[in-house]
Amino acid sequence: MKRSAITTYRLCLLLTIGSASAVEILNSNSNPIGTVHFIEQQLDISVEIAASQSQREQGLMHRTGLGEKQGMLFAYPDQAIRSVWMKNTLLPLDVLFINADGRIVAMLENLQPCRHDPCPIFESKKPAMYMLELNAHFSKIQQLKIDQRLQLVNTKK
Repeated sequence: MKRSAITTYRLCLLLTIGSASAVEILNSNSNPIGTVHFIEQQLDISVEIAASQSQREQGLMHRTGLGEKQGMLFAYPDQAIRSVWMKNTLLPLDVLFINADGRIVAMLENLQPCRHDPCPIFESKKPAMYMLELNAHFSKIQQLKIDQRLQLVNTKK
């Protein structure tokens, strides 16, 4: 199987969306919208999905606001140690690292915007296929835990 086909398959399997939608997500230049369901909390949040390299590079840079139940899901083609930095990010964030099974493997809480170069780089320390950026303190307020399972329940353009 080609790498892009494997990536599409994995994204479909984890995120429980149709294969046509997964191909759209991986090939799109605009960020599709999805809903992440926190199973234990019975909570849904709306997310932009950053699946292409350019979408992941841009992330939440230069944004001045993020709704209480909004975030950005970064989807990668493989499972590996992931890193994040806060350069040009104006909002404090919580970052969840999620493995191919949809489980939280690491969390970074209350990362503050970087105001001076060089900006520190933060790592997942455990392999992850997805990274979810949320408003700071979301993890604490919702009492998120390592090994908790998440699910993307739908997407739309």
